Order: sequence, then structure tokens, then C-alpha cells
Amino acid sequence: MTPAEEVYKDIIHRSWPEDPAVFRKHPRMPLDERAKIFAPFAALRGHSDRLSAETGKLLRRSRVSLSEEESAALSDRLLRVKCGMTVTATYFIPDVSDGDVGYYVSLTGYVEAFDPVFRTIRIRTGEQSEKGDAVKTIHFDDLLDIVDADAAGPMSG
Repeated sequence: MTPAEEVYKDIIHRSWPEDPAVFRKHPRMPLDERAKIFAPFAALRGHSDRLSAETGKLLRRSRVSLSEEESAALSDRLLRVKCGMTVTATYFIPDVSDGDVGYYVSLTGYVEAFDPVFRTIRIRTGEQSEKGDAVKTIHFDDLLDIVDADAAGPMSG
């Protein structure tokens, strides 16, 4: 016999009391209410936010300078971009405290607008926000790479 069984041996094999007086004093909890008892809770409030912030600091990096060949290849891929095309763009988001340090993010969506004069591309992701579909405008100088998301690799001509 385990220590717990030893302590509760007098009540462990009893059935639920059938006395109506017991049910008036201690009514059974409905099943949908019982589920709330087992709902998860954050024992360390703010811990996950802090952990995300610390992880983000580890992912911060300096802005990458493209070589002449890489820049020319990116320009060639940009020439093939058309409105309505589905692309995956990898671009730099500068940190507010330091413009040369930040994060590289990949975004997949369809090209809503392509402006070679102002050197921007606007991508609609299809994700919903309170203002509708999420749209991101990316400056060409922040682009690291852009690929055709429908094709298996870089954009072909």
C-alpha cells in the first residue's frame, strides 16, 4: 500500500454521497464549469514577453551591404516583378535606436504596387488586421532578396 493509500484508506473506496442534504450544501459542478479549473495560467506574469524581447536581441544584426554582383542580381529580379505576382521578400527593419542594426524579415504576399520612381514595392499579405488586409511598403534599399513564391527558386524571365 502506498503512503497516500495508507492516509486515505478509510475513504478511498467510498462512493459519492447520495444524501440530498450533501447536494444542497455542495452541489455538483457542471462540466463546462469544471473545464475552467484546468485552464492554463501564467505563473510568471510577463515572463514570455521578456523572453521574446531577449530572443529578439539575439536576432538583431547589422545591415548587410550587397556586393556589386548581388546588387545587380537583385535589380534583375526586381525588373521581373509585376503587380499581382506572389513574391517572398526578405528585407531589413532598422531598430529605432540604431539605423544600421535591426532585423531581417521575410514576407510573402502579392505585389499590389511597384514604383520604380520612388523605389518602393507594396506587398499585400492577405492576413487580416483591424484595418483590413495587411499591406507592407518596402523601400528597395532595405531589400535583401526577392523571389517568386509560386516558382521553386529565383524569378525567371
